[in-house]
Amino acid sequence: MSKGRWSVWFLVLWVGWALALEPVRIDEVRIEGNSRVEEEAIRVHLGVEAGSVLDEKLVDDDVRAIYRMGFFEDVSAELLDENGKKVLVYRVRERPVVREIRIEGEKALDREELEAALKVRPNTILDPVQVRKGIENAKKEYEKKGYLDARIDYEVEPVGPGQVDLVFRVDEGKRIRVAEIVFEGVRAMKPRELRGVMQTKKKWFLSFLTGSGNLDREVLKADIERLTAFYYDHGFIDVKIDEPVVERTKDGLRVTIKIDEGERYRVGKVRIAGDLLPENERLLRRLELKEGDTFRASLLRKDIDFLTERYGDHGYAFVNVTPETSVDPEKRTVDVTYVVRQGPVVYFRRIEITGNTKTRDKVIRRELEVAEQQRFSGRALRRSQERVRRLGFFQEVNFTTRKADENQLDLLVDVKEGPTGSFAAGAGISSGESFLFNVRLAEINLFGRGQRVVLNADFGSIRQNFSLSFTEPYLFDTPLTAGVEAFRWRLDFLDFTRSGTGGGLRFLYPLPALGYRSFLGFPLRDTRVGLEYRFEQAEISNVSAAAATVIRAEQGTELTSSVTPRLFRDTRNHPFDPTAGSMQDLSVELAGLGGTSRFFKAEARGRWYYPFYRNPDWGTFVFSTGLTLAFGRSFAGKSRELPLFERYFPGGINSVRGFDVRTLGPRVPVFDERGRLVDIDPIGGSQEFVGNFELIFPLAESVGLRGVVFFDAGEAFRATEWMDPADLRLAYGVGIRWLSPIGPLRFEVGFPINRRADDSARAINFTFGGPP
Repeated sequence: MSKGRWSVWFLVLWVGWALALEPVRIDEVRIEGNSRVEEEAIRVHLGVEAGSVLDEKLVDDDVRAIYRMGFFEDVSAELLDENGKKVLVYRVRERPVVREIRIEGEKALDREELEAALKVRPNTILDPVQVRKGIENAKKEYEKKGYLDARIDYEVEPVGPGQVDLVFRVDEGKRIRVAEIVFEGVRAMKPRELRGVMQTKKKWFLSFLTGSGNLDREVLKADIERLTAFYYDHGFIDVKIDEPVVERTKDGLRVTIKIDEGERYRVGKVRIAGDLLPENERLLRRLELKEGDTFRASLLRKDIDFLTERYGDHGYAFVNVTPETSVDPEKRTVDVTYVVRQGPVVYFRRIEITGNTKTRDKVIRRELEVAEQQRFSGRALRRSQERVRRLGFFQEVNFTTRKADENQLDLLVDVKEGPTGSFAAGAGISSGESFLFNVRLAEINLFGRGQRVVLNADFGSIRQNFSLSFTEPYLFDTPLTAGVEAFRWRLDFLDFTRSGTGGGLRFLYPLPALGYRSFLGFPLRDTRVGLEYRFEQAEISNVSAAAATVIRAEQGTELTSSVTPRLFRDTRNHPFDPTAGSMQDLSVELAGLGGTSRFFKAEARGRWYYPFYRNPDWGTFVFSTGLTLAFGRSFAGKSRELPLFERYFPGGINSVRGFDVRTLGPRVPVFDERGRLVDIDPIGGSQEFVGNFELIFPLAESVGLRGVVFFDAGEAFRATEWMDPADLRLAYGVGIRWLSPIGPLRFEVGFPINRRADDSARAINFTFGGPP
């Protein structure tokens, strides 16, 4: 728009002499030309009013203000003389409304992506400036996908009074990707290492799937910072990296990065100065930076975090650790002094809990290892957060602190409730059972009290199993965990039936609450000791005359009354999706305190998680190993074998994957009434070994999606047999685990390696919901 069209010049010529002689007083201010924009919306921007003296600067300001509203493509002002009255008229021409937006020629970008970049919507006023900005944004999106020559033009098509259609025509051109990344001046580092640091990648034959090779200028700029940090972390503190040069070649783009590495520096003297703790010498020994090692910026940051944590454990929440470095260019060393200003000892004033719409406050508070009016401890604060997260009730657990005064903090615990009800199901096919279906329903936070109730049911052609359990984690508001369980099960085979009915009680108590915090230097912080009692009546019935001798010998009813001392430890950082920590469970069951069964069973179970690689873009890679070792003996009769209903049956998703649930172990032949072999039936073992080895890797860590590759080994053995590794069943497989918004999902497929003719395989299992 030109100023000439505002007609301000007309005012100057028309009233020039009048202004020189006497002021012109405006009798009326009028607005003309607006149809959609209300007059009052325009008047609020005017500085000239009726009765005021004409001022050409104010009129010019008014014209500019009206135009800045964005609704008009032309604004002008004119002074009229109507019957002796001076009327100032502001004339406007409204911009048209966009009725429809059409995009032609787009292929590489979805229409939704283009519309989001263009930021032009139907039924809005056409603004050419915003349209041009949108086109530039859309071109940037095309550049990210490798279309560096993309062109976008637009046309305005009138379709009626005050309405237009906006047409964008796209010429994407050819995709141009990075064909070569060249480093100049590199001596100490390998180009392959440097390319691995960068997010900008060269094109390859799968670029159409991965997108590698696309050039994003912002990402390339960030790559220079990544390379600089990489050199710093390898002792090259004088490194200089020029801006990358991007050239077009016949094969694509060539990115050239010139690097002046400088010399590699090593660590000189390392000291801690300022406010020192009595354990200063021990802290020095535990620092990551060691004299003579390559100077690494990442280790410097770790040392700062370590010292901050240690001082925090002594109550110094406001500690400030400042690294001071002294560089010796001749010796090529860096002396490091960590200057500590500890500040005042800090106490927790108040603990506030928010976000728990279902879970009661006390359920969260009893997991905290910090308390109001207690001295600050960073370690206790982290453990408290881990304990609350380990409950499994919340999708998010955030701990933040707020300064109350010079030596007091408020602790803010903010949680986001997650699904606590769970459902798990599995289906399989086996040689001894045509079909098996398992259903498990659980609620691990009943009525927000932290109580747990689980209902499990197995249905199959020969199997029925029902159990109901309830757990109170803090009985009478003490750390004592108590549980009760009732169960009934039945297995119908061709030549006999196994069944049992009973119940049990269990109690667990944390060892630190009993005053035991360590054993031989091993921390007992997350360790519980407990006792369980089980009462069960089991029966072997409907035994066929053709049944194996070992089965006929078990016919009848047995009454089991047993106690089980247990030692349990859990340091996993998440109950559903752990990436660090471990879990161990040791127990010894003794039966014979009443009843007719007399036996003992010793079991050791453990699972360990080792995060061995952390990629800032992909996520955490974890190696996990699990071990189950069980050993049992009978004291009744001549046989040392456990009663049939107490034996071990490996196989299934929580054991040796690739084999059907409860099908491994010793077997005996089953004959029909005519003495013909119809099956080879598993009878379980008195000993068991199961090992699980998993590589867990992120697929989309931001949404909780992980993949797993596993190798399993396991088998059950008779009491008279050695646990021969050569007899272990082996399997491998893959799976997917998803910590979904509605609960954890696990789906895994196993493939037996050394399957025998009578083994049952081909079972595919999944679980959905909470942990088993």
